[in-house]
Amino acid sequence: MTAEQLFVADYRAGRTYSVDGAEVRVLGRGVLAEHAGVLALPGDGATDAQWAFLDDRSGALVALGPDGEQRVPVAIPGEHLACDASGRYVLVTTGVGANGSAWSDVVTVVDLSAGESVRFRSRTGEPGALVVPDQADGEPTAVLRHREPGAVEVLPLARCLDVGAHVPAISGTAVDGIADDGHGDVVDQRTGIAATATSRGLERFVVDNGVPRTVGVVPWPVPGRAFYLRFDPATGRAVGVVRGGPASPAAWTRWTNHLVDVDLSTGDTRCLELPPGLAFRFALGGGRAAVATIHPDRDELTLIERTGPRLRALYRRPLPPMSHPPAAGHLPWDPVGDAPAQRRAVALDPSGTTAAVTRGGDAELHLIRDDRLDTVSMPSPLDEGGHLHWHGGAFDSIGR
Repeated sequence: MTAEQLFVADYRAGRTYSVDGAEVRVLGRGVLAEHAGVLALPGDGATDAQWAFLDDRSGALVALGPDGEQRVPVAIPGEHLACDASGRYVLVTTGVGANGSAWSDVVTVVDLSAGESVRFRSRTGEPGALVVPDQADGEPTAVLRHREPGAVEVLPLARCLDVGAHVPAISGTAVDGIADDGHGDVVDQRTGIAATATSRGLERFVVDNGVPRTVGVVPWPVPGRAFYLRFDPATGRAVGVVRGGPASPAAWTRWTNHLVDVDLSTGDTRCLELPPGLAFRFALGGGRAAVATIHPDRDELTLIERTGPRLRALYRRPLPPMSHPPAAGHLPWDPVGDAPAQRRAVALDPSGTTAAVTRGGDAELHLIRDDRLDTVSMPSPLDEGGHLHWHGGAFDSIGR
């Protein structure tokens, strides 16, 4: 494996690939847990693995590196995954999967160096997963972000690793008062400040002597809220797309979008307006952000420069239309006829100069630079857009 490579997962087809220019190489089989995404691992961490994902069919954490893949058993359906600053310990929570409501309360902790895992029971409800250093002594703590009612629960990671057999139920120290609709989490491993996105804003907290302590809410600077966050360790800033406009998902063509960039320590906030429509997920790389928006008028990729005092769009590039895009007046994740709901995955190379965007359902990957757009044919359809990860960028300890 090269130091920098584009990883492509077609989770609907159960296939994974690497892409280098126009060359596509089959990596293997595996149904990537789409919501949990891909977890980047630190290059100087405790293992040789470079990134990891959850195989939501076989029930394994798959860690990939120069020596191939390592598989460690975990509970599924996978919902969130996060690791400590060393990349040795990975925390995995469970969610809905193919069921109508959350039913599993099992949490898995993986020791990648030992190739082992342990499990315990917590609370159902698709909890968020973070590994946060304690402000008092720097020791890693397992943090579960709960919804309905909203709460942050802290358990010493050492205690989680020491649980016995038979999946015992354990609980930690919790603080409530977090909004019930938390969705999207970040943590700065250097400062220990963590945050979750809610309708109230970016709700920040730390772990102090094993106890979670809130440190203030940063309101969203524009109407709406973010549902998905990324963290840029180079700047200590959380980045999200704030969605506004009609509350009804069927009115997605009238949703407004803004890229919002928040300093976790100071609360300093910047934002930039984006095209309307469905902005599902986005990418960071090289001090820039790339956002794909889907709309009946046209799909676009916006590349944003984040260095400097303000955010600015470097370009907005039309994308070749998908053959079966989401239909106006219908939920954007509903199938169109017999075709799965199509969307796009996005990645940025570590320098921020090349963006990768999938054309969901059409078996194509677009590589976009300032002056050109190249299309790579993929071996499988990339239904629902697939998932992308461009290895070699900054370390973020939460799966994206």
